[in-house]
Amino acid sequence: MYRLKNVYFLPLVLVLMTIHGITAQKNLVKTTVTNSDFCDLGYYQLVFTDEFEGQTLDTNKWYTYYPYGDNDTKDSCGFCRTHASANVYLDENCVLKDGKLHLLTKEQPIRWFDRDFRHTSGMVHSKQTFTRYAKYEMRCKLPKGKQHWPAFWVFGWNTEIDIFEFPCKGTTKLEFSIHNWLSRACDNDNPKKNKPCYSNRSKLVEFGTDFSDDYHIFSMEYEPHLIKFYIDNVMVRVVPKYYTLKKKPIYQCYLPPGEYYMDPAFPNPGEPVQVIANNSVCWEHKEKNPVFPNTMEIDYIRVFQKTIQDGLFVKQLP
Repeated sequence: MYRLKNVYFLPLVLVLMTIHGITAQKNLVKTTVTNSDFCDLGYYQLVFTDEFEGQTLDTNKWYTYYPYGDNDTKDSCGFCRTHASANVYLDENCVLKDGKLHLLTKEQPIRWFDRDFRHTSGMVHSKQTFTRYAKYEMRCKLPKGKQHWPAFWVFGWNTEIDIFEFPCKGTTKLEFSIHNWLSRACDNDNPKKNKPCYSNRSKLVEFGTDFSDDYHIFSMEYEPHLIKFYIDNVMVRVVPKYYTLKKKPIYQCYLPPGEYYMDPAFPNPGEPVQVIANNSVCWEHKEKNPVFPNTMEIDYIRVFQKTIQDGLFVKQLP
């Protein structure tokens, strides 16, 4: 049994799996499976990494904003450096020091496009796009307090998987989320509702561990039928794609042809995603004495694949 500061993870895994099996029964859609992908039984190989050992951020690997402006390469929109945050993301707030990437938050009045902000922060968004099933991993230490919304996630317009979010409730409450912005019908039994729609699956968990006290490894394995979330290499949540006709979750890799229920929040296979880590400032929080400047410290970000997509090179860790 794995213990992390008074939290026993194996019972927690069972609880989370049970909770998901109950809550995810809502909005399931009926589907017929004729040819389903199975789990890749190979070994994960490192295909992308940044160990942040240099003096400056490698801008061949990273944007320091959301590249959704003109030509998808410029920060030419209000959203590109703000997103939904109470801050503006600046290049200079991404600092490499002592082999770590520091995403700094500061009290710094600034105007971006037609809006005024009181804070600045830092983020990285990979230029590399990933189109196959993969494992995403980051080792980091969170900023202290409830005034921040740090996150590690993958995004591809229709697909979003939040490996972690700490949504302005302190550094012991962790949220895991899956969003499908153009999902299958939310209600396939009702033809009038049989149209693409937004679906999501989120769970906020109190771990009783302050993740700002030390470094921890957060990872997620995206597989054909399952999405698995880990902390320090221990699985703490699993989200299945398919359910039996009795709406029981299916946790196995092999799926015989037939009729099933499917979770519409599960990503559409093959959609490209990019890796994002950001240290956001909350619009509203319950911190009496917010701490600024503050930092999210990242030791490394790594991506692994079992079947390597074209254009990626297998790397060996030192």
